[in-house]
Amino acid sequence: MQAIAKILPARTPVASLAALTFLAGVGGMAMSFIFLSSDHPLDVMAGAAGFIAGAILAAGGLISISVQRPTLLAGEQTATNDLSAFGPPLAVGRWLTHFQSNRENRPEPDWCVPMTLPAEVVRPLVKSLEQFQLGDGGGPAYLIARNREEFLSANEGTRALVDLWFAEEREHARLLGAAVARFGGRCIQSHWSFTAFCLMRQWFGVRFELTVLLLTEVVSTVYYRLLRRHGEDAALRSMCRLIIRDETGHVAFHRDRLARAARAGSASFGIWWGIRFRLLGLTAASVLWVSHAAGLRALGATRSEFYRDVWHELSRFIRRLQRESAEDAEVNLREKGSRRCVPTQEHVLE
Repeated sequence: MQAIAKILPARTPVASLAALTFLAGVGGMAMSFIFLSSDHPLDVMAGAAGFIAGAILAAGGLISISVQRPTLLAGEQTATNDLSAFGPPLAVGRWLTHFQSNRENRPEPDWCVPMTLPAEVVRPLVKSLEQFQLGDGGGPAYLIARNREEFLSANEGTRALVDLWFAEEREHARLLGAAVARFGGRCIQSHWSFTAFCLMRQWFGVRFELTVLLLTEVVSTVYYRLLRRHGEDAALRSMCRLIIRDETGHVAFHRDRLARAARAGSASFGIWWGIRFRLLGLTAASVLWVSHAAGLRALGATRSEFYRDVWHELSRFIRRLQRESAEDAEVNLREKGSRRCVPTQEHVLE
């Protein structure tokens, strides 16, 4: 891509075409939400096809824009190439303690308690749980990006934090497997959506993978909350309480990691970033809804309830991240100011 970037001039009609392609893709994805929200199966299929086509256009536009960017001067440092900015949070010990203490006080759901859900609800629900068991720790429960080692070795403590993070994901897979068995299902080994998900994580790099995993955890939290809210089953609700507790910590962990990047000056989270984050979050939510709508609707959850909760979670994450980033920036400025005010030995001698 660097070779292509050297050939293409910085400002050409190709740049405008790439931007229009991206906007067309985003517009198509937005329009597809109308059909995805329909109750008719054909409308949902049309919406899914439009969503995929829009995603391809948007991705093509982004790739075209990226290859036209001028190559960086030798020695120039940017946030794009600075993997160290995505290292562990500022308080590494705090998160190590969090993950270790989170293993305690985890009462196992009573899987033998009598079931109260009717058969017409269990059938679509168990299919949804089977897919979640595969995706939420049942597959390659670790970072799989092609350049993951650069990230894992960037800072001391990163690997230990990632190990603990994915250990909780594997625990989720175990709990979901028990729920699948309770409702008479079978754990599956593959699914087209999970295969596509893993391929994207692998080839687009660790930065993209971390973003996708963050959005997945935000949206998955909404899924588990709907299960707990509408699922009239004691074991199911106990499982959801445990997983929601873990996922809340994972989202906070990512937020702290990003706030540290902002403090280091290698990232910013302004209006445009928030718009893009919401768009990506709604994309992840739509993929989840297409795959799991039948199970959620069988319990009594609605499409509007799902998207309202997703929007609330995305907005809350953005607000807290921007607040924590601003607080970190103020601390950094105060520290720099205090260092400037401290007299050096030379000044004292003068």
